[in-house]
Amino acid sequence: MICYVCQKELSKENETEEHIILNALGGKLKSKKLICISCNSKFGSGIDNKLSSQLQSIATLINVKRDRGKPQNVKAKHGSKEILIEPGGKMKLSRAYHKIDGNVYHIEAPSIGEARKVLLGLKRKHPQLDIDKALENVEPIKDKNVNAKIELNFGGYEISRAFCKMAVNFFIFHGGNPKDIQHLLPFIEGKVKEADVHYFYPRSEVITKGKEEILHSIILKGDKLRKQLYVYIELFNEFKMIVFLSRDYQGEDLYESYHYNLVTNEILEYETDFMITAKEFKKSISKEIDEAKFLERLNYLFQQIRDVNVNRKIHEITTSSMEELIQKFPQEENPEFTEEMINIFTKTVIGKYLSVFQK
Repeated sequence: MICYVCQKELSKENETEEHIILNALGGKLKSKKLICISCNSKFGSGIDNKLSSQLQSIATLINVKRDRGKPQNVKAKHGSKEILIEPGGKMKLSRAYHKIDGNVYHIEAPSIGEARKVLLGLKRKHPQLDIDKALENVEPIKDKNVNAKIELNFGGYEISRAFCKMAVNFFIFHGGNPKDIQHLLPFIEGKVKEADVHYFYPRSEVITKGKEEILHSIILKGDKLRKQLYVYIELFNEFKMIVFLSRDYQGEDLYESYHYNLVTNEILEYETDFMITAKEFKKSISKEIDEAKFLERLNYLFQQIRDVNVNRKIHEITTSSMEELIQKFPQEENPEFTEEMINIFTKTVIGKYLSVFQK
């Protein structure tokens, strides 16, 4: 095997695992038979990093599973305050804020430690300030109606190149001849500005999904009749592009697909063959993003993510409540549920629900 980019022979010394979909975004499909470590590093610090940074907020909100570490916290705005969104959607202030109301200081901080730092600063101006006494008045604030504003950009030259590389990786991963994609390498490497790569926003969904199915999908399609060879890519259901590998395809009909559910962390199989009509191609592909359609679909994605995280929290509450009950009433001593156990479990679950979800 050779690196399809630089043409060097792949060996144990220069081989590397290339994630076909970025692992930083939850991608799991990978191969050591695509590119060398040098080319991997070059793309990793370039177009891969650009794509990862644009979609990092989505990966964080879903709390995608990565090979190493967790997704990074994402900065957002709540009014005039900067907040951090942790993996799974939990929010906290990025730093301490304080304001003066007459002789009273109001302090909001992400932790007791941060509040103490503010008080230490105030003590320089007010030596009589009793920090420990002030901290006794701390009250946790649980604002369950926080509307956070996230800055999210998608698209551009580097993103098209990153999607093109994904398409080529998937083609070669499924036995495609690297010679057939040589014409796309100058675009992937940033040596030319244009390639047959397009945003794609069809009227109806290409892949029908359930409410809690947030997928990464790649489909390789060879159409003998229409002489087209292309790869359709969906990231997080809504970031969609098509890469044409050839408009003069001479091979047999070809179909390969990969669908990974980021919520359940499992590979899904779809029996339905992917087909886009010539009319759909004409109306739905574009070199520019249709902002109205994109924002509509993005709002739907954020609602999906919210529902997923709520259901995760419900599962977490019921599971932890049951574990607490079993710890208090070991199964070997309590083989059957008693009325007392049911009442304790119910009370625990309700208490946790109200703590998390009560407005």
